[in-house]
Amino acid sequence: MMKVIHLISGGDTGGAKTHVITLLKELKNHMDVMLVCMMEGGFTRAAREAGIPLTVVIQKKRYNLSIVKNLEKIVREGKYDLLHCHGARANFIAVFLKAFIDIPIVTTIHSDYRLDFTESLYKKWIYTNINSVALRRIPYQIAVTEDFKQLLEKRHFNSEQIFVTYNGIDMNSHLKVQDPSSFLKKYDLSYKEDEVYIGSAVRLHPIKGIEILLKAAQKVIRKYPFIHFLIAGEGETRSEYEKIIHQHKLESHVHLLGHVDDMVSFYNAIDIHVLSSYSEGFPYVLLECARQKKATISSKVGGIPEMIQHNHSGLLFPVGDVDCLAEYIEELALDPQKRKVLGETFYQEVKEQFSAEQMVKQHIHIYEQIQKKSKRKKGVNQ
Repeated sequence: MMKVIHLISGGDTGGAKTHVITLLKELKNHMDVMLVCMMEGGFTRAAREAGIPLTVVIQKKRYNLSIVKNLEKIVREGKYDLLHCHGARANFIAVFLKAFIDIPIVTTIHSDYRLDFTESLYKKWIYTNINSVALRRIPYQIAVTEDFKQLLEKRHFNSEQIFVTYNGIDMNSHLKVQDPSSFLKKYDLSYKEDEVYIGSAVRLHPIKGIEILLKAAQKVIRKYPFIHFLIAGEGETRSEYEKIIHQHKLESHVHLLGHVDDMVSFYNAIDIHVLSSYSEGFPYVLLECARQKKATISSKVGGIPEMIQHNHSGLLFPVGDVDCLAEYIEELALDPQKRKVLGETFYQEVKEQFSAEQMVKQHIHIYEQIQKKSKRKKGVNQ
C-alpha cells in the first residue's frame, strides 16, 4: 500500500483547508496517509474530527529550519513513498527537506501564487518571492484547474511534470441546517419570505472584488428594495467596505456578517450566491453552493468556467463588469423558477464530476504517475 505524507502550515482557512481535509478524509480509506501541520488551531481540530492521522511539529517562526530534521525523521521512520505539500510555508520547508530525503515531492497550486500576499507590501515582496523560488525547486506540481496549468506553462514550468485535478466535495453527508429565520437572528437580522437574499461567502481581500459587488448592490437596491445582500467572511479590508456601505446608505440592505461558523446554514438562508473575484482557482464556495442547489453568479475567471456553464448551471459575467453583474442579480431575483433550474443543474453536474470520490481517484492516479516518472529519472541518473 502506498504511503503519502501531506505537509501544510496548519493555519490555513477557506478553500485550502476544505480541500486538504476533504481529500485526506477519503484518501485514508485507500492508502496510508499522514498529515503534518506546523501549528495547532482550527485546521488541526477539523482534521482530528475527520479522523485523519495527524502529527503536529511546531514551527514557532516561519524561517526556523530546525523543523527540517524532525520532518526528515518522520519521513524516514514512516517509510513514506511521497511527500505532498500544500501552501507557501510547506513549499519553503520542502526545498530544504529535499536534500535529506529520497522520495518524490509534489505541491498543489491552489491559487495564483503571485497574488497570494497582495494585502501586504511586505508579505508580497518577501513571501511571494520565496514561494515563487520554492515552487521551481519542487519537482512536480498539481494544478486545481486546466487554466492554472496553462498559467504555469506560460511561466516556464515543465509541462510534463504538471498534473491537473479538480477540487471535490462530499455530496453524500447529511447537512444539519438551521432555518433561515433562526440563522439570521444571530446577526440581529430578520428573515422575510417575500424578500430575496443575495449571499457572498468570501475573504475580505482586494482580490475578491467585493467593491464590484457593492457597486452592483447600489444599482439593484435602488430599483428593488426587497433585495438584501449578506457577505460572510472576515479580512483586512473590512473597514474599507464599511465606509462604502455607509457612504452610499446601504446599511439596511448590505450586511457584513463577519466570520460565519455555520456556513451550511448561511447557504441555506440565501437565494442566490455571488462571487465577484478578480482571480480564483477552483473555489470550494461554489461547490458548497452546488451541494445546496443554490443559483450562482460568478466572474468568469480562473477555473470557474471549467465548473459552471454559462446560462446552464449558473451565470458568468466579465471580470469587473458592474452593470452585467447587476443585470444578472436582477434577472435571478425576479425569476425564482430560473433560480431553481440553475441550482438543480449545478447540483447534478457537481455530483457527477466534482465529488470527493472523483478527486481521490485522480490523486491516486497522479501519485502513481509521479512514482513511475521518479523511478525512470533515478534509472537514467544511475
